[in-house]
Amino acid sequence: MDKDKLKTLCWRLLLLLAISAWPLTFAHAQQGVIDSRKSLGYAFVSPNTRENLTLQEAKAGLNSAEEKRLIEEVQRVACRLHQAMNVQKAIGSWTDGAEHSTIIRIRTNQSSLRYAGSWLGRFARQKAFLYFRQNPNGGGRMYILFVPVKPQDIAVVSKRLETSGVVNRTLAPQRQQMLVYIVDLKNELRTKVLAAARRLRARLASISGDGEFIGDDDRDKAQQVFDAEVAKYEKAHPRVRGACRSH
Repeated sequence: MDKDKLKTLCWRLLLLLAISAWPLTFAHAQQGVIDSRKSLGYAFVSPNTRENLTLQEAKAGLNSAEEKRLIEEVQRVACRLHQAMNVQKAIGSWTDGAEHSTIIRIRTNQSSLRYAGSWLGRFARQKAFLYFRQNPNGGGRMYILFVPVKPQDIAVVSKRLETSGVVNRTLAPQRQQMLVYIVDLKNELRTKVLAAARRLRARLASISGDGEFIGDDDRDKAQQVFDAEVAKYEKAHPRVRGACRSH
């Protein structure tokens, strides 16, 4: 084979390799754009470390010192990220337990949302936190029910959600209504949520997106997970480490 033919063959092979690798490269680049794009995100973080409180105990915990400390820490994280963060007191409720909690809302990218949740999860020594982020192409969904009841009716709301098959929910009591947040990571609860909305005569909103539980069933191992998330973010954003130090 002469040199010209060999050169042509080599170029063709290189072109084929480049074309075959392009979809993977494009997919990675596209995912990078999605991850870095700012959108509305939610982090559900509790300060509670006790097991399976009753609804009344969880409600009382909304005025606890640990709840107050966590909310104060949210403001420190907001300062570190130089981004506004809204925090709302809430009650995490499931089939056989409850706990006082918070809902943090922030318009940011995915890595910053994971950082904020991991920082707060570590601060409160949690086993895990849940985040959900708006994404029109996401495979999950978050529902928000606007229930026209007063805060003292929290047990009634919880029972009707349970009867409808919504076994994990976050309740945010307000003066004239109650907000119920239901994160459906696999997008499989629509029928049950609709049934709950009818029973509660609630207005329903939904957001498509994606999210994840971050942590571990073992509390000590969860701290290692949070440490890794925080370290990864701060390595990529070194200025965050020196921002807004409180001690």
